[in-house]
Amino acid sequence: MHRLPPILCYHKVERRFELGVTRISPRRFERQIERLARDGWSALGLRDLVACARGERRIGDREIGITFDDAYRGLRSHAFPVLQAHGFAATCFVITDYAGKLNKWDVAYGGRRFAHLAWREMRAWQGRGIDFASHTATHPRLTWLDERSVESELAVSRDAITHALDVHPVAVSYPFGAARERETDLARVAGYEAGFTLAGKWRGNTMAIVRLPVYVWSPPVPGVGMLAAFEKIGAIGANRCAVGTSVWKALRQSLNRHM
Repeated sequence: MHRLPPILCYHKVERRFELGVTRISPRRFERQIERLARDGWSALGLRDLVACARGERRIGDREIGITFDDAYRGLRSHAFPVLQAHGFAATCFVITDYAGKLNKWDVAYGGRRFAHLAWREMRAWQGRGIDFASHTATHPRLTWLDERSVESELAVSRDAITHALDVHPVAVSYPFGAARERETDLARVAGYEAGFTLAGKWRGNTMAIVRLPVYVWSPPVPGVGMLAAFEKIGAIGANRCAVGTSVWKALRQSLNRHM
């Protein structure tokens, strides 16, 4: 089995507080990246991460992957410039139906809504160390959908990125990290070269590359410090709890249909 570098997954990097666990303050994010850079780490782009997963590229000493799920607008001000200042590449996974819109697909923890990057903002960061790829069209839990709906989510997102950014998306990040054999097979058929999950065990499948989510309680050096093993255990538990978000969304949709 090919070895993976540590791969981090961030979500929100925002000044505005919310009750959810995925929001990281800009100052905390900056300190984490500064610490990684000071300790001699470098960050790989998407193509290099996929090549490592395939065994086509050897992992260098102190190489890491940095990814962002959901493509929130705060990244343009609070995350991307920090990465650029340190020469760090990163990958941002886009919920294509919500580009430039508020995150109404999500539960509003504490009543707050956050905006997503618009296509023009993504274009501004293309070629500046940030790769953009798919996070599906509307961010459903794919394992709860019928096969045709999964195919649609993957294809609509792929085509939207191709049209808006003039690039075929290399990879897909499965919402909530939820993907079984059916989902990974359908992603491959849809033309994706790689798929990314969360908080699981790496089993050598390029369509299920494992990442460590960074939460509000993560240490100053996430994923690579002395607490990395404990982080993984906590991340697995937190990611399983995320099923509550899917349940709440399903209940809300059901109520809306019957009103």
